Amino acid sequence: MTRPVVHLVDDEDPVRRSIQLMLKVMGYDVLAYDSGTALLAGADALKPGCILLDLRMPDVDGLEVQRRLRRAAVDSPIVMMSGHGDLAVALQAMRDGAIAFLEKPFAKSALKQALDLAFLKLLDPAGYRAYLEEASDKVAVLDPAARAILGHIARGASNDGVAAMLGLSPPAIDVARARLFSDLGVDSVTDALRVAFAAGLGLSSE
Repeated sequence: MTRPVVHLVDDEDPVRRSIQLMLKVMGYDVLAYDSGTALLAGADALKPGCILLDLRMPDVDGLEVQRRLRRAAVDSPIVMMSGHGDLAVALQAMRDGAIAFLEKPFAKSALKQALDLAFLKLLDPAGYRAYLEEASDKVAVLDPAARAILGHIARGASNDGVAAMLGLSPPAIDVARARLFSDLGVDSVTDALRVAFAAGLGLSSE
């Protein structure tokens, strides 16, 4: 049976080797690149698979690699990863089409969840549509306040910004956000964003 292919792009050699080993143990065939330029050089002949792409690289950063791949009509699903917890960048990556965003260091379970979703999109369009519908259903049953909070987060608002827009105190927003995460079945802002974008929220920066 053919092993699913992951194109791993990370300029830090120890990190790249560590993730490559993790992926191989998980059952993936890994093609590793030490720069965005190296991946782009062979973009017209990439093996079908998904791309695990580092954000911060010295030659061409992950966001620019993602844009160039899209312009070249490469439709491999992209999972963006970064060692910097930058919500604004996670939002931009997802607006540009990334299927998930991972913060380093990440657990094997988080990596598997992101790659499972990427390969679902690549290999099972009907299953991926069902995933999108499930995300929409989760958002649809949120109470109006929770849905408003999720919408503001998906458009890049900070906790303080959400509190100001909704006329609530920051502690009240913290409590409401924790309840929102529980309702969505997630435990991080980036996972909440994944659900929000799958449901069609946050697709505009306005």
